[in-house]
Amino acid sequence: MQAPLLCISLKDGAVIPTPPSLILCLGNFDGLHVAHRQLLARAKKLRDSRFPSAVCGVFCFSQPPLEVLNQHAPAQLFTTEQKLAAFSEAGMEVAILADFSALRDLTPKAFVKEILLEQCHTVAAVCGFNYHFGKGGVGDASLLSSLLDTVEVVQEVPGVSSSLIRSLLYEGKIEQANALLTRPYSLCAPVVHGKGLGRNLGTPTVNQQFPKSLLIPRHGVYLTSCQIGEASYFGISNVGVRPTVDQDGVANCETYLFDFDGTLYGKELTVCFLKFLRPEQKFSSKEELMAQIQKDIEQAEKALKELK
Repeated sequence: MQAPLLCISLKDGAVIPTPPSLILCLGNFDGLHVAHRQLLARAKKLRDSRFPSAVCGVFCFSQPPLEVLNQHAPAQLFTTEQKLAAFSEAGMEVAILADFSALRDLTPKAFVKEILLEQCHTVAAVCGFNYHFGKGGVGDASLLSSLLDTVEVVQEVPGVSSSLIRSLLYEGKIEQANALLTRPYSLCAPVVHGKGLGRNLGTPTVNQQFPKSLLIPRHGVYLTSCQIGEASYFGISNVGVRPTVDQDGVANCETYLFDFDGTLYGKELTVCFLKFLRPEQKFSSKEELMAQIQKDIEQAEKALKELK
């Protein structure tokens, strides 16, 4: 069987041949939170202590399994691009991206033999205590340990899970979510044309759409840090449907960058959410909205001083 697998070099993003020996971290890794990072750290220790010639990598699916199996799959904390960048920053060298639809009917034994051993050249694997694999998810960490020579199982980290982080983000508890993620929750997307209302109000903004399947945090105004190439700016971002000026009900992210003058249309902008300032609300007039924006800027600048 030749299942569709892509081996991605995390150095430059190129598709490369699978290395001759791999230490693989197995899982979904949505958000790459505190517990996930323990798996990656364990893989690097395995390489240093027992497999010095092996390459450290991550095996995950190009499309989350729940998106294939369930029409109501939870929103994701990462796009694929963000996930690969985070793997690289954490010291992984390659990522194996697999097509779940092509592998979903493999028995656990067939998955290990045909995919992990024959195609991925796996010499050791690291997984979480709740890892499941094979048709129907019937394979578990114990079975994996019986099918591979070297398997390390990372036990539960209490109080840390992707589902908890999602709940925190939906509630606007951005600082607690960021602590579990070990970095700010972020949106990375191109700047698109808006209606120019921010400029007319004296606070020109950049507009972005949330990628499909990416979690949209609680609607409201946030203190944010923004990256454009090598340049960084702080600002305030409104996540929501802009009820004062829009009626289409489509949520987006609209950001006013401090100390920035220029246009960014078509450029990739990364917006990192640092602090929730207030819920989104509808104002009775544009004048009332303008007054609130100035209050938001003052509150953000105060919060920024506290963060520094």
